[in-house]
Amino acid sequence: MDVTRSEFQDLVGAYALDACDPEEAAAIDAYVAEHADAAAEAERLRDVAAWLGAAGALHPPVALRDRLLAAAVLPVEPLPPADALRRETARFDLLLDSLDDHDLERPTENGLTVRDLVTHVAIVDEAFVASADDESVFIDAASVERMTHARLPEAADWTFAQIRERTRTARESLVALEGRPAETRVGGYALASALVIRAFETWTHCHDIALATGKPEVDVEAPVMRTMAELAVQTLPLALAARGYSYPGRTARVVMTGPGGGDWTISCDATEAAGAVPDVVLRVPIVEFCRRFADRLAVDDVPFEADGDTDLGRALVDAAPAFAGL
Repeated sequence: MDVTRSEFQDLVGAYALDACDPEEAAAIDAYVAEHADAAAEAERLRDVAAWLGAAGALHPPVALRDRLLAAAVLPVEPLPPADALRRETARFDLLLDSLDDHDLERPTENGLTVRDLVTHVAIVDEAFVASADDESVFIDAASVERMTHARLPEAADWTFAQIRERTRTARESLVALEGRPAETRVGGYALASALVIRAFETWTHCHDIALATGKPEVDVEAPVMRTMAELAVQTLPLALAARGYSYPGRTARVVMTGPGGGDWTISCDATEAAGAVPDVVLRVPIVEFCRRFADRLAVDDVPFEADGDTDLGRALVDAAPAFAGL
């Protein structure tokens, strides 16, 4: 068994405590024999472990225990895009079921009323469906804003029941695209990406409406979060470029914590492959990172940590919402 630098970082704590299985321990032994910095790190951790053992049992603060338990979640696999979209649609519908007439005129994060925001979801779904297989269409943030404001007046006299029926019909047509060939382009994106984009927007607007109305929001499922996080991480190299950052030859490891979290190593330049050793390790809660990706949190409101090139770590968080729309 050979280990990479990233795998060494994951295992070195257990190695220092003699908690690795024999195969892992042998692999770490071989790695530290060839890497002086790794040997020094392992030795330092062994010294700390020995000191803690000599110091006797200590009671950690309750808050620390709670944070560790919250972070110690079983890894989950991402859902197929259409399934993620179905589950977010169900959550969205449950929230809409709880609204009354007074809630519909409340302003939301992007300036639209709750009523208009639900109409907006239908308008954009319809545009994605209409664009299937049309290579000339690219639905970006600017076009979403244009089509929303152009078509909202059409529903000015509609009842909310009619708007919801329109939303259901548009969403059913969108989900039905999952039966198309994988190479189908929708809104200028690969079919799978398009479905996740719509799941992401539904998740975002569900939270927008819950905040605007004070209604409780059903917790999002961890596999859905993982599916959305996968899209967000894959987009980061392009987002950096879109925001004017240039990091040729640089690699980042992104570790998202919380239910649905994961660990990704990416190139910081979309034209290059990721290197073996990351220049920065960015650790961030998955929900807050996805809120940032949706342009719902400012950089300074995201509780991230960056080891290594801290400027690059901040740039990743800063660039995340480069393609966010309404």
